[in-house]
Amino acid sequence: MVALVGARIVTMSDDNGGIIEDGVLVTDGNRIAAVGARANVDIPANATVVDVSGRTIVPGLIDAHAHGSQGEGIIPQQNWVDHATLALGVTTMHDPSNDATEVFAAAEMQRAGRILAPRIFSTGDIVYGARSSYFAKIDSVDEAREHVRRLKAQGAVSIKNYNQPRRNQRQQ
Repeated sequence: MVALVGARIVTMSDDNGGIIEDGVLVTDGNRIAAVGARANVDIPANATVVDVSGRTIVPGLIDAHAHGSQGEGIIPQQNWVDHATLALGVTTMHDPSNDATEVFAAAEMQRAGRILAPRIFSTGDIVYGARSSYFAKIDSVDEAREHVRRLKAQGAVSIKNYNQPRRNQRQQ
């Protein structure tokens, strides 16, 4: 266990507008066990106490539109883009267009602890209406649903529809 003491802690909400002065954050392994003002948090006797006075602790940031290379055919164990993203405080990212074979593999490897990266969510390949290697023919609701099912099965949490030439194709 580790107890970080004396920090200004930014929380999602509380009676003081989300700021805890002279705060304590206690971790147990990779989980937060307690957060609060020093006067209100019991620090376990076996905790390593680290004085972080003058520092600010914030929750992890979410980048909702993060394009990043997850690899080129293979997923590197040390991806400088992921390391830089984490260093800037981003702990979750959503990539709205990436190669499905790479981004979903990287997401699985991150969840398994095999690579150091933010949590990764993505659309995978875009549902692209222009003639290209990503072309997605949509002339019916059933064809649109098939693209959604295919991407969901690969790991998509959202869909990006791009360059569908007709309005009815975009709506489907």
